[in-house]
Amino acid sequence: MLDRCLLLFLVFCCVLSSSFKGAAAGEKEMRKVPVANGLASHPVNGGRCLISDGRYQYIAFYDGDHRMTIGKRKLSETQWDFARLPERVGWDTHNRIVLFQDRKGYLHVTGNMHCAPLRYYRTRAPGDIHTFEAIHTWTGDYENRVTYPTVFKLRDGSIYMMYRHGGSGNGMRILVRYDEQTQQWTKTVPVLTNGRDRNPTCNAYPLGILEDGSGVWHIAWCWRETPDVVTNFDICYAKSLDRGASWKGWDGTDLNLPITPENAHVVERIAQKSGLMNGGNFIVDGEGRPYIGYTRFDKDGYNQLYVATPVDGKWKVVQLTDWEHRFYFEGRGTIPESPPTPRISITADQRILVSYSNRYAGVPKGQLVLTRDQLLTGKPGRHRAERAVDNTPNIRNIRAVNHGPLPPGVTHYMQQQTDSPNRDRKPQDAREPTMIYVVEVKNKG
Repeated sequence: MLDRCLLLFLVFCCVLSSSFKGAAAGEKEMRKVPVANGLASHPVNGGRCLISDGRYQYIAFYDGDHRMTIGKRKLSETQWDFARLPERVGWDTHNRIVLFQDRKGYLHVTGNMHCAPLRYYRTRAPGDIHTFEAIHTWTGDYENRVTYPTVFKLRDGSIYMMYRHGGSGNGMRILVRYDEQTQQWTKTVPVLTNGRDRNPTCNAYPLGILEDGSGVWHIAWCWRETPDVVTNFDICYAKSLDRGASWKGWDGTDLNLPITPENAHVVERIAQKSGLMNGGNFIVDGEGRPYIGYTRFDKDGYNQLYVATPVDGKWKVVQLTDWEHRFYFEGRGTIPESPPTPRISITADQRILVSYSNRYAGVPKGQLVLTRDQLLTGKPGRHRAERAVDNTPNIRNIRAVNHGPLPPGVTHYMQQQTDSPNRDRKPQDAREPTMIYVVEVKNKG
């Protein structure tokens, strides 16, 4: 399976690309700031690992010796200070590092886990990377088989963490909240999603969790029956009006917790072995309407892009493409290549931007820019694909985007050349470490 952090990173890149659209004259200044040599045998560096607080920037990565490393610099300078934590990663691409900062300035790091005991560090002093201490617990419950830690920050700065406990095809999703006053984590609910009410069990693969402008939370996911990616099935959705304490379907129906395949609010029923990838993403527009993007086979067995959105209280599933190519995938671990998957964002004028990469398409790296009416009334393949807007020329191998305040008109990326995933096994000819850069892009307009 393509791991969740990489998918979230692709979404962030898509959103940033759309935000640059229409920049005055499109002129930019660019500077590449070297960080250090990092592990390059597989793309384990990246995801949510580059943050800033307006004065300093922090980066988390595995160095050339597989050691978890935290870097810090002043935003106006190029010299980094480093601290290394007692963590060494192997060959598993799932084990990305998650770095975040709370409203009091303390830094938090978690990572190097795939169905493994929780690894979690926090600084004793705000912003001081040399004061990280091992804590390795949040609530003390469901923490011995952790995967996919995902930070969920609200608009007011409140911090939540969602993660999987258990294995692929047999796990539950846990949602915990951080209290900055007590420096303690608590559960929002005992378990958010779980397997079937009866054996065999399964687990949810979220496409994301979002807060809209009204404070409503939205989450969408698919299920997986076993560790094999071909057993993905069903697209589901839930929303919360009380910060995760209770959940509803889009139609307002209360959902019992934990949510299971038997009681979930289903967007589209999709059978196993139907080409459904636990990828894609979803977004919410200015009116609080979700758009869920995913890929599956059409009736002829070809891979197509789909977007589901509610209309008059019900879900409408729109097939965007009419490609005539079949990419079949199966197996365990982080797969080296995945099918074309939609990456959705909302433009400044509230149009839906759907980006994709498919070498068999007429426009291999393309995008569709649609109004809601065009999305709902168009036929497969009738939407004209444009070449994807590249607002970051000469920047390749982007692994992460910066989270947190930067000077106006400035965007930062983490860049590193790495090999592709190898199903979480040691490659025969492991690539030597490569330089990690932070690329600073400034609009001139």
